[in-house]
Amino acid sequence: MPHWPSKTVSTRLIKYIKSINLAYNPFHPNPTNPRHVRGIREFETRINIDRFKKSNPALKITSDVHNRVWEGEGGTVHVTYADSSTLNLTKFQGKAEEIEEEVFRKAEDVEWEYEQEGKTIE
Repeated sequence: MPHWPSKTVSTRLIKYIKSINLAYNPFHPNPTNPRHVRGIREFETRINIDRFKKSNPALKITSDVHNRVWEGEGGTVHVTYADSSTLNLTKFQGKAEEIEEEVFRKAEDVEWEYEQEGKTIE
């Protein structure tokens, strides 16, 4: 099964995202899931690429890599979209693909709303 979203689709949908804020503690041991923030770290690498920067130069990506311990290991992903709606993934311990799917599915919803209202993102 091909990876969703494709390069073409993700490059189009990234325009509907204003900001992505990531926070995680890569040093906090989690005995039940030793790779508990790997998905967020990998997502950060995947999202911070030239084609997305060219497609949406206004996109702000911030990372809070820290050594604080909080209840419930994992990290947080906070996304703000062009219509000011948000997506919050807290205590996230999944794979990068799962984050991408959530982020871009919501962007697809925002794109659809823009089309229904006759708005353009350009």
